Amino acid sequence: MLPQRRDDGGPFDWWHQVRPRFFAGFHQCLPAFAATGNDLIVEHVIEFRSWRAELAVLLADLDAFLVGVHCAPDELDRRERIRGDRRIGEGRAHVELNGIHTFGPYDFEIDTTAGVDTQTVASVLSAWQRRAPSSGALAQPTQDE
Repeated sequence: MLPQRRDDGGPFDWWHQVRPRFFAGFHQCLPAFAATGNDLIVEHVIEFRSWRAELAVLLADLDAFLVGVHCAPDELDRRERIRGDRRIGEGRAHVELNGIHTFGPYDFEIDTTAGVDTQTVASVLSAWQRRAPSSGALAQPTQDE
């Protein structure tokens, strides 16, 4: 449940109140879904090193395959404008200020600046099929460990 939205604390004040609980629950639901036999594809911006560490623990016994999705900062801005439901510059800030792609290795990385086509999808599937399930990127320590 979201708290009643109030405008006196700014447009995102309610989200800052709920956000820690939401992501703690979201992270904990992933192994629960997987443990009951569900195969998952999860789109998630791992915004903090602590989230990466938490997911490494929660998903340690699972076959997790981490894909780093990149694109040029100008393309991030363009996509935010088109979506219309994002603060312009939020994606750029994740990359340039928060260092989201520096928290540890990925199993595979792609650049989607030019878009996503069947070849892009095939490259991800091929990398996943060649993976060594017990030695994925989440099993490897992050740079600060």
